[in-house]
Amino acid sequence: MSALIAPVPLQHEGPHDLSLWRVDLSFDTSLDAAVFASLSDDERARACSFRRTEDALRFATTRTALRELLAQHIGADAHVLRFTVDANGRPRLADSTAFDFNVSHAGACGLIAMSSARRVGVDIEQCSDTFDWRSIVTLTLDPHEAAWTERLDRSAQMAAFYDAWTAKEALVKTTGAGIARGLQHLSVLPREGQRVTLRGPIPDDMRAIAAQWIAAPRGYAACVAWSLTPLAS
Repeated sequence: MSALIAPVPLQHEGPHDLSLWRVDLSFDTSLDAAVFASLSDDERARACSFRRTEDALRFATTRTALRELLAQHIGADAHVLRFTVDANGRPRLADSTAFDFNVSHAGACGLIAMSSARRVGVDIEQCSDTFDWRSIVTLTLDPHEAAWTERLDRSAQMAAFYDAWTAKEALVKTTGAGIARGLQHLSVLPREGQRVTLRGPIPDDMRAIAAQWIAAPRGYAACVAWSLTPLAS
């Protein structure tokens, strides 16, 4: 692993086959740097399609770290790995269905979750005190969550909103099946501890998925989710 991209393993209370990594992003390099040598032509083209340099480097750095971690786990060279998407649009290894992964990045942090036994989903968000969470409340919170959040003081409102946002993103990214319905069809508030508890009616595609909030750098919120059933062989 390059010294410029050194994922940090994170502790979690999920299953032992789930590994979780934080990637600290740097924006003082270029896409031509040798550290990105393992990226495919398609990945380079995607990185170059971003209008903002920071967005391009977030994608390139996180994908490079993912390639290196996957290569270590399956015993292959990072540059030969090929990716495709499944029926729900989730990225996966083109030559194997026996390993699952998911990534997220925001600000100067990336997260990578991987498992050889189950589906995984992960989300990280950079928290902003000036963000108007009410502007997207109908897309993220169900009515009961929104009403409960409104009763909190201002600082607690923001924390609760980001807790809900990251948990729901991680949950729906685990299968991809619930993304089209949006996040408001799930209810995870109020939060009690680190483990995510789905409240109210639970959609069928969420009945065999668990999640927990994880420690994130100051100014960020993050969550990881995993399926309770094994990967299809």
